[in-house]
Amino acid sequence: MIHIAKSYVDPSVMTYTIQAVAALAVALSAVFGVAFRRTRKVIFRLLHIDENVGRTVEPDIHRINPSEKPAADRAAEQLLAAVKGRHEASAANGYKPTLLQRVIAALFASALLVFTLFVVAPYEIVAGNEASLTFGLMQVWRVFVAPAILATLALTVVLTLLRGRAYNAVLMLVFGFALASYVQTMLLNGTLPSSDGAVVDWSNLTKVACGTLVAWVIVFILPLELSRLNRDLARRVVVAVSAVLIVVQAVGIGSLFVERSGVARGADTVVEIDERPMFVTERGMLSVAPENNIIVFVLDMYDTSIDLMPAVEQNPDLLAEMTGFTWFQNATAVITPTRDAIPAMLTGLEPSHDMTSYEYTTSRWERATFLTDLNDCGYDIGLYSDVLPTDIPYIRDNADNVLPVEDETGRILSLNERGVLTALYECAMFRDLPWALKPFFWFYTDDVNNAMVTQTPYVGESTDEWGARIPYTTDDPLFWQKLRENGLSIADEGQTGSFRFIHLMGPHYPYTMDEQGNRVDSTTRYAQSVGSMNIVSDYLRQLKELGVYDDAMIIITSDHGYFTSDDPFSLVDYAETPILLVKPPQSHEEAQAPLVISQMPVSNSDVMPTALSVVPGVSQTGDGINVLAADDPNRVRYFCLLNKDMEGAEHGLVEYEVVGDATDLNNWHPTGWVMLYPEGEWTQMEF
Repeated sequence: MIHIAKSYVDPSVMTYTIQAVAALAVALSAVFGVAFRRTRKVIFRLLHIDENVGRTVEPDIHRINPSEKPAADRAAEQLLAAVKGRHEASAANGYKPTLLQRVIAALFASALLVFTLFVVAPYEIVAGNEASLTFGLMQVWRVFVAPAILATLALTVVLTLLRGRAYNAVLMLVFGFALASYVQTMLLNGTLPSSDGAVVDWSNLTKVACGTLVAWVIVFILPLELSRLNRDLARRVVVAVSAVLIVVQAVGIGSLFVERSGVARGADTVVEIDERPMFVTERGMLSVAPENNIIVFVLDMYDTSIDLMPAVEQNPDLLAEMTGFTWFQNATAVITPTRDAIPAMLTGLEPSHDMTSYEYTTSRWERATFLTDLNDCGYDIGLYSDVLPTDIPYIRDNADNVLPVEDETGRILSLNERGVLTALYECAMFRDLPWALKPFFWFYTDDVNNAMVTQTPYVGESTDEWGARIPYTTDDPLFWQKLRENGLSIADEGQTGSFRFIHLMGPHYPYTMDEQGNRVDSTTRYAQSVGSMNIVSDYLRQLKELGVYDDAMIIITSDHGYFTSDDPFSLVDYAETPILLVKPPQSHEEAQAPLVISQMPVSNSDVMPTALSVVPGVSQTGDGINVLAADDPNRVRYFCLLNKDMEGAEHGLVEYEVVGDATDLNNWHPTGWVMLYPEGEWTQMEF
């Protein structure tokens, strides 16, 4: 979790704060307004309540007129007349608001429901997760406008066509549903399960689901029940409360757009960012240079001891294509999760105790030099990952596949509008519906990204031109399909060489790919780990066929090893060891030699120093080393493990010191340093 500086407010937090304060103000104003504008007698008269019921009251003193009926008889006649009047009104369905009154109430209730579920929820979800999504709020907001307007008008017409009590009942239920969804988001959600693909054990949330379902249903039904006291008053309340909640949420949504007005605020500075929306495209994904190729595969969550060793034991030929490689089995990661691991790998910079989370995540891009030096040396750079910040100059100015989202006409390239609507409506339901229904709408972030993109077939043009229009998404079956159908090609553009950094899903959950790279509903971690390694093997096989394998620097690694949630700040009970296999430029004979194994202690902070060790003029900055020149068997490595509980809440980082064989948990020792979230500051803790 990225630390939020004092001068910056997270958009989702800002939205919820504004809504909560405004809702409180509305509630208080309603209470005091009723108290001052309505007298006790007027309220009782409107509700037909006799304040003297159940009390002994002295009768009024008046002169007795012999010709006048006794008071008891008169009271009985009045009561009979009242009952008769109510019966007649009921028989005639006496609740008859005018057409204009029906339209106004229906419009406001419909607008509240549609705005809450199908505008506010998608906007806030996209805004709060832009770092993980292919398209941001500024690219997708227009997609939701027309459907929201049409849905509001259609629901308004349906409600208006109803009459009497039927109209009142449906109106109150629509309003109640919108109100319950609003309350669910504001008060009942708590910490939602992470959308990282991990299987959620919903049985552990049974009590929460039952309790919040009862609360949700009460809020849903309450307007209908209260309307029985006075339907005209209830209709007016629906209009007033709907209008206020629409305004409150609109203000919150407005703040999201203000935050994206082209200015990025740091802790003490204001930095202008590139106003052009950019995204990571597939340009160059299936092409390499005639010589001097540097290729890095990052297979997410691929673990040495949990995944690759067992897979090779069961399938000895799994790494047969990795000729000339050295498999470094004693490897550690720098940090989890992926959003920090990939940047740490690309910059070669590890966290330090004298920096807050915000300072580290910001300064690493400013201090990094690898990609800039590589660009200056004339390399074509392709970075393929959906976690890269494209507004950062280190990424935007050096990666040749980071291109404008819009074409010359302002059209968003490859945006799948139907996919955006479907995926984000599902996310909205997951957020706004009660816990008992959330399992039916649970989603994985990559599923949303894949739904956002329109995949156009490769027809009659170079793969670079074709790929420049398609955003890159982490989809291993799709990647392998394109690799098999189109194949690798050599693009000779007169540059020194090419650098390809390809981030694939690997054995990261959910498990939806088999050993042959086919997309399936469900499979095993083992099958998916084998399938992802087969993808890399196919890529290497094509490099050999093109004749560019021998002199290529190739690295196969992972951002971190196997990772799961646990109790807050509990120590790991398994060694997390990312894979790391390296093949340097070699002679043909060396490149055909079988894979060898090394136990030299290494880290994936060593990836860039190793990859660029073959490029003259690239400065070896950062905390990593060239693993091919490593000579210290007692090297001390540090790993910051994200502490995330079973509900997906992130509590901070726990730092471990690893000395010796990283696959042996006995060599892992907590240093006592912990970075607490959301503060993002280091502190000492005893374990």
